[in-house]
Amino acid sequence: MERAFALPTVSSGARHEREARSAGASSLFDGESAIMPGVDFNVLRSEVTMREVLAVLGWQSTSRAGDQLHGPCPVHGSSSPRSRTLSVNLAEGRYYCHKCHSQGNQLELWAAVHNHTIYQAAIDLCHVLGRDVPWIERW
Repeated sequence: MERAFALPTVSSGARHEREARSAGASSLFDGESAIMPGVDFNVLRSEVTMREVLAVLGWQSTSRAGDQLHGPCPVHGSSSPRSRTLSVNLAEGRYYCHKCHSQGNQLELWAAVHNHTIYQAAIDLCHVLGRDVPWIERW
């Protein structure tokens, strides 16, 4: 059985956002066609900093050396608030947990903490930060 996929046409970002919401963040496949407007992840990663994501998560570092922070891991939920399992480099915008081995950039951290796909995380993070989702307008 062949499935038809409907690609979004070039239109306003608001329309893409409505389509993504109506499709649902957890399931964008409706059985016959997929409506999945593209998110410009490069734009999002350049506009949203690791510092912003950590602040929204309510994360507090337990130690700092320059741009390198350490503290409890929000991905696996460190049991001690004085934990130093999560290492964050603010200059590079990267994180690594020495216990659960979760690693990545700010968007990947948001996705890991909330158990989202990167696509879902991008939309959710933009809404939480009160920003427009950077939709791809070129197809």
